[in-house]
Amino acid sequence: MPKINAARLHVPGHPLQVETVDKPAPGPKEVLVKVAACGLVPNSYNVVNGHTPFTLPDLPAVFGLDAAGTVEAVGEHVLGIEVGEQVYVDPHMTCDTCHQCRKGRQDLCVHGCLRSYMATRSDGRLLNQNRTGGLSEYLLAPDARVARLPESIDLLTAARFGYIGTSFGALCKGELRPGQTLLINGVTGTLGVAAVAIALGMGATRILGVGRNRKLLARVQQMAPDRVETVSSEDGVDLAAWARGRTGGAGVDVLYDCLGVGGQGNSTNALLRGVKPGGCAVLAAGGVEGQISQSYAEVVARDVRVLASNWFTSGEIDQMIAMIAAGVIDLSFLEHRPFPLAQVNDAFELVGSRPGGFANVVVLPASLEAPVGV
Repeated sequence: MPKINAARLHVPGHPLQVETVDKPAPGPKEVLVKVAACGLVPNSYNVVNGHTPFTLPDLPAVFGLDAAGTVEAVGEHVLGIEVGEQVYVDPHMTCDTCHQCRKGRQDLCVHGCLRSYMATRSDGRLLNQNRTGGLSEYLLAPDARVARLPESIDLLTAARFGYIGTSFGALCKGELRPGQTLLINGVTGTLGVAAVAIALGMGATRILGVGRNRKLLARVQQMAPDRVETVSSEDGVDLAAWARGRTGGAGVDVLYDCLGVGGQGNSTNALLRGVKPGGCAVLAAGGVEGQISQSYAEVVARDVRVLASNWFTSGEIDQMIAMIAAGVIDLSFLEHRPFPLAQVNDAFELVGSRPGGFANVVVLPASLEAPVGV
């Protein structure tokens, strides 16, 4: 059987090992993708080091959440996906048979997981059926989890689509509309910077951002100085009052909370008072501690909905790709930091240092040597 290179985790907290594994072959409804790029985000550092409350796949396993590449082969029952096409591989795996899946809520699948990453609400059985991720030269994916990419989208950018798509799905769930206002808590992170770019493309006329790093906050504001304004949470400002003051006292239409792992929900709770009556808060930060609460009187008087958003749908990722390809969503803010597969542990160290949402740390599985000209 042909062999390929892959980076496998044997023990959490220990370096990943680049090893040879069997090259997979597609089943009837599977697609074999030659991986050009696999994106890493700060939480992936926590996951491979075992700093997560969620279920990991049985080890050793090939990690790598976000993968983009070229279709090399398709199963005999695959329709509409051709060899040679560029694709993004969605790692969200669902059983499609449980009650939630059958009523169209795959985001609440009782067996749901992110392949080669973690399972947040299940026992990990589906996770262990899909233990090869994007840190491999080749990757198998169900045909329903493959999104076709136009040639105008480069694969380094596409390797970030899991987290860009997370913010896109959250803003869709919050029903952000042209002409509305948006408040982002955690604006300098991977999800937050993406949300600014997406909201600008969606037609938000005012975007308010809360973060800590003043240097990164200034960069966020420069993405659209006439529409984006930021403040540091360390300035001692009443953030809800600040949000209301920047919207003529009304409050924002949508609050998007995307704090990083280890963040505190207390700031989110306070920011709810910066949302206008009838508005919406969307929470997407799974690693945040604390409680969100509203009094009975507040619920009746203000009717601010609090929703959760865990990922995106297949329809949403296709919509987002179309908007990026058309230039409606501008991702030129991304600064690609590519690493060959042999330097995968260096890539994890860099992303673990939390370089901010502008940096796009990417591993190139087909390259064992330092990438040239990227």
